[in-house]
Amino acid sequence: MRTGLTSVLSEQAARLYEQLIVSGSLSLAEQPDLSHAPATRELIDKGFARERYVGHPHLVPIEPIRAVDNAILTKQRQILDQYQGLLRLRDEMQTLQQTYHSANIHSEDSRDVVRTITDRDEIGALSVELCLSAQHDVASLETEHFTRPPDPRSARPLPAEVLERGVRFRNIYSRAALELAGAADMLRIAQQAGWQCRVHPRLPMKLVLVDERAALLPLGPTGMEGALLVRAPVITAALRSYFELLWTRSTSIDGSPVKLAPEQDQVLRLVLTGMTDAAIARHLGISERTVRRHVGALLAELGTTNRVALAVAAVREGWVD
Repeated sequence: MRTGLTSVLSEQAARLYEQLIVSGSLSLAEQPDLSHAPATRELIDKGFARERYVGHPHLVPIEPIRAVDNAILTKQRQILDQYQGLLRLRDEMQTLQQTYHSANIHSEDSRDVVRTITDRDEIGALSVELCLSAQHDVASLETEHFTRPPDPRSARPLPAEVLERGVRFRNIYSRAALELAGAADMLRIAQQAGWQCRVHPRLPMKLVLVDERAALLPLGPTGMEGALLVRAPVITAALRSYFELLWTRSTSIDGSPVKLAPEQDQVLRLVLTGMTDAAIARHLGISERTVRRHVGALLAELGTTNRVALAVAAVREGWVD
């Protein structure tokens, strides 16, 4: 028996298929039990055989190359069904996640809101877990305080399913962190993976901040002495504001001020004149949807939520006079 067959068929069905290939067909009239045998039904269901009723009824094999194609299609359908099931499960888990966080936030046990972690492996694993669970934004601060020099081999690309959710990944490095051996390669890999990176002259601490729901704060310079997992909304909101302030005051990695793309610059200047999205679209000859996308990107870039605050931040950044 060919071992490849048993990767898609049971042993009994594989034997029956080889028998069909050798004989060309088997009479269902002479073997009435064959039609209802589990091996026969398996071959028919998986596209390796069919019943033919021209003249006397026979069980005939499907040509091997076509049978393989049928097996591939069957497996693809199974994978698609599993994938769709996982998508449904993720939606269900997101609902349960909200319930979980709501229960934790209102719990009388403060350990559910602020938890101290001292195990190094748990801290590292939790940092990765938080990033992978993000729905909107991951923000981090990286200082020069490492337990050992940064190793570029530890960098990993962001999973496709996270990127498909449209999660924004931003990292601010202290200037001293970029001067360490191995930091240049680590930075290059991070940028290739999709991280937006900036540099600040000096940062007071490390930080991992995920959406508006969780933050990982170090108890010491390296973050390995221990960390606080914070889920209190008031504290995470304050940390978000602090990060956005640092982000607007940071520069690009090469030290030059952060600049806008030409089309974004045009949209920003027209927004500041008070023009509506529709008017801007007509003026620039682009779609209103594109204008809204640019405005949304500008608001996110400056950490603002309305056009008035956008104007103030844009002037502060030197993007407009």
